[in-house]
Amino acid sequence: MSRPGPSRVIDRMKAEPYTRMADVYDHLLRHVDYDEWYEFIKRVMKRYAGGPGLVLEIGCGTGRFGAKFSRDGYEIYGIDKSMEMLRVAARRAYKNFRIMCADMTRFHLAKKPDFIFSVHDTVNYLMDFRELSDFFSSVRGVMHRGTVFMFDVTTEHNIDENFDGKKSLYELGNRSVSWTNRYDRASRIIYSNLVFTESDGSRYEETHAQRIYSRGEIENALDSADFELVSVYGDYIMAPPADDAVMISFVARTGRR
Repeated sequence: MSRPGPSRVIDRMKAEPYTRMADVYDHLLRHVDYDEWYEFIKRVMKRYAGGPGLVLEIGCGTGRFGAKFSRDGYEIYGIDKSMEMLRVAARRAYKNFRIMCADMTRFHLAKKPDFIFSVHDTVNYLMDFRELSDFFSSVRGVMHRGTVFMFDVTTEHNIDENFDGKKSLYELGNRSVSWTNRYDRASRIIYSNLVFTESDGSRYEETHAQRIYSRGEIENALDSADFELVSVYGDYIMAPPADDAVMISFVARTGRR
């Protein structure tokens, strides 16, 4: 397909994160082994929560995990802030999978889940410790004494090795996507800039910002929020994180204070 000439290309129009990206998100992450990832989540769930009556995913995105849990007979709710991502998730919201639009730092549920998870570095979108504290407070508000809470964060090692200064270009039929990354080490924020060029030459730009937290910072924040840390895993296997781990998963319960 020929590309439009320069005279047809207009200035980039700013878009909120996960608006233009929603329709191509699954394609951009086609390299991810969701089946293996799902099995890890289930192993954690079964080890610490047994056979839960209700599962909650925070930051459900396009609903890949919700559909898998529903297929296997679990009742699962998925919440996400992006309506565009939820429109994609709606195609998978069948049987026992329900979706809701909500902010992860302030949400409520009438029914308390038995297992809560938030993966794929969703927590890294919380830009400071105040937002992290608000998130933990919201999660605690929907937990009962036996609820198990699991979430992950990406590591600075992952950012250094796989993102900082990296650029990727994707051709997706009648559009292209340019993805560049820059890590500000002083603020510990990774900026991901995505430019979507449509067949008519129109261009849309999304900028995603994520805060990189250390393992110690997360553990201290959990303790301050009165969570009991149960276990820590690395890279979606049932083993402690190695020094070169790219993702760290935390498993917690409500504390005793």
